[in-house]
Amino acid sequence: MNNQEFICLAQYLFPGESQRTVVAELLHTASGSKRICRMKFNESEYAQDVCLQVHNEKIILTGLMEEDDFGYELKEPAEMKRACYYLFNCFEHVQTQSPLSVPALFLSRRRYEEIHEKAGTWTLCVLAELLGAETGDPDSSAELAKVLKNRTASGELRLCARNGEGWSLQQVSFIEASSGGWLLRSSSGAEQDYMIAFPLTRAELCHAFGEWLLK
Repeated sequence: MNNQEFICLAQYLFPGESQRTVVAELLHTASGSKRICRMKFNESEYAQDVCLQVHNEKIILTGLMEEDDFGYELKEPAEMKRACYYLFNCFEHVQTQSPLSVPALFLSRRRYEEIHEKAGTWTLCVLAELLGAETGDPDSSAELAKVLKNRTASGELRLCARNGEGWSLQQVSFIEASSGGWLLRSSSGAEQDYMIAFPLTRAELCHAFGEWLLK
């Protein structure tokens, strides 16, 4: 891995944390991996912040929280899939893919981040109107607003996959409330500004993440 790739991964996965010993070690071993992901998840008192490095015959799982650092090697597909459900605190497994009842929404990533930051200060009605103005779909935006306003769990995946000339980057966020869950896929480059949001259950997210790890 050349110096440019090293800097790219450090800035994307561990912004402002490259001096931490555990981060330096992860970046050192990244050269032998095919895919890398930093995963964060929070639900009430449950929290995870981990890095997963996918190698040819194993996945190295490293905890990044200072009060709960750990390291495991996962070698069997079954234990890799179980790890996905454990990390997302999910006890429901996907049997079949359920049809989406709400269409995907397209909007500016920067504008969504502005709305997200102030969501707690607005009423649900105002939040729905602001999202609807951005997406052009007031009905589906109202469903997203419900989850954003009453969020009980949230997560983030920063996905890196090796390609012929470096790494391809993808950022995904997940929010959930009693009314359902939404996945938000956003642009990762500074010159890009888009976000795609669509409904997804936590179990479906775990299943999709496991497929990404094992492909």
